[in-house]
Amino acid sequence: MNTRTPIQPATHPAVLSVSFSATGNRFIAALSDGLRCFRTDNCLTTYHPTLPLSSTGDRCEGGYAIAEQLDDRYLALTAGGRRPAGKSSVVVWWDALLGREVAKFDFREEIRGLRLSTKNLAVILEHRVIVFFHQTLKSEPRSPSSPGQAEPHFPNKDAIPMRHEEETASKAPNIPKSLHPTGPNPYALASLQGDTLALPAQSTGQVQLITLISESSKKRVLRAHTSSLRQLSLSSDGALLATASEQGTLIRVFDTHSTDQLFEFRRGVDHAVILSLAFSPCGTWLASTSDKGTLHVFDLRPPEATALAAQIDREARERKQQHRKSQSLSHNPHRLSTGPSSSLSGTGRSTPASITPSAPVTAATGTGYQGSVQEYYGLRPVPASASPSSAGPSVSALAALKASPWAPKVFKDVRSVASAAFSMGDDPPHWQGGINSSWTTAPDGKRVRVKHPVPPLPADPSGRPPKGLLCIKNRKGAAGDDEGAVIYVVGGGSDAKWEMFELVPAEGGGWALLFIGFRRYLDRQFVG
Repeated sequence: MNTRTPIQPATHPAVLSVSFSATGNRFIAALSDGLRCFRTDNCLTTYHPTLPLSSTGDRCEGGYAIAEQLDDRYLALTAGGRRPAGKSSVVVWWDALLGREVAKFDFREEIRGLRLSTKNLAVILEHRVIVFFHQTLKSEPRSPSSPGQAEPHFPNKDAIPMRHEEETASKAPNIPKSLHPTGPNPYALASLQGDTLALPAQSTGQVQLITLISESSKKRVLRAHTSSLRQLSLSSDGALLATASEQGTLIRVFDTHSTDQLFEFRRGVDHAVILSLAFSPCGTWLASTSDKGTLHVFDLRPPEATALAAQIDREARERKQQHRKSQSLSHNPHRLSTGPSSSLSGTGRSTPASITPSAPVTAATGTGYQGSVQEYYGLRPVPASASPSSAGPSVSALAALKASPWAPKVFKDVRSVASAAFSMGDDPPHWQGGINSSWTTAPDGKRVRVKHPVPPLPADPSGRPPKGLLCIKNRKGAAGDDEGAVIYVVGGGSDAKWEMFELVPAEGGGWALLFIGFRRYLDRQFVG
């Protein structure tokens, strides 16, 4: 870590939060002085307003701690940071096409997070989640040159539709739908995909699955972990749910319709904070990132019946061979004999005088091994040719331990098929700005140094910079993700990076994660 104090402050702002759009084609960064939107595939800026404007046209200088993007037009914002642009209890609904806010909601308490879909907006509070439906608003005439109001800046002109009269009608989440109590939710855990909403339940380690339909909201509860939840994520079709606890060692996948557990994967054996979970578009892969700086990819494809039967048969033969080998070593160890007809098996050790030192080393089938005096006293190892022949493939000690019914569970858990390191950044302790400490006068008149705490974030009470946010897309030109995927990892803080990995088949079988490159997306620096 670079502990040197910079001579001049950084010219770019800090990224307080980052999130992907519902389709995964865009991601938005909430900055300490505004916001910025990017393309996911190449990290190019799509929308960067000079300064957000209020409905009255007044400039609102300050930062935003939460930002969610529905598409290229609609944004949901909540102020935050050391110099917030407003109250942390207010959600601002922003229309990028009109370049202004079209709705505002005050919840009278701090907002932890937001989730967006094409139909709903979920507002995450400390102990409950409120769901809204989108409503089409009447189009309002707008003066082309309003005083004090700037035109929005779109570097990517293809990302914004044309300004036709019928397209200027905006929509906003104006219809309250439902309220769902949760347990304490300091990390703003929630996942919204289509009409399915996953939230922490009021009991520790449980998840509630809510179906958001117009008539009612059906709820199912499943027990995911014994300890508190740390991360959860739904697949794009809402059929799969991935969860991780605060221990960070196991990742479980559930069927949202039957609430049955389908998979359990082991990330590691030591404690870790799971930063993000993401499914591939077709539900073939599951990716996870942790504060260890490691990206893991797990295979969700069920094994074929023939492959499964072959694996079971192979494991049975390995166990049988291991048992036969252990019996051979315990009941028929390497014996010493004076000739083919005078085997000493069962008669105990022979005396050194009965051994012919010049006897050749043979391993004929059905005859005893004629060893030497040095081998008898352990001065020279027994040659490999004297070892009992094995009818099948050799079995390692680890494989034998895994096959044993008394083996610990940690040896039998399924692990990732590929892993790679990603950047955790080089952020200073007070990455949001400000000084680390200051001097003051104690009651006894002495000057003491007081350390300043790191300001908390809405989704992280510790105030750590957001890192390791995941998005998985299909490889270019591929119809599905059976032959691999492209994985994007985005981090925030003062050292904000966008990274690109590609999951490809490895030579000799298996899978490999290739690092393609990274970009400091606030500086437009790319390294491949």
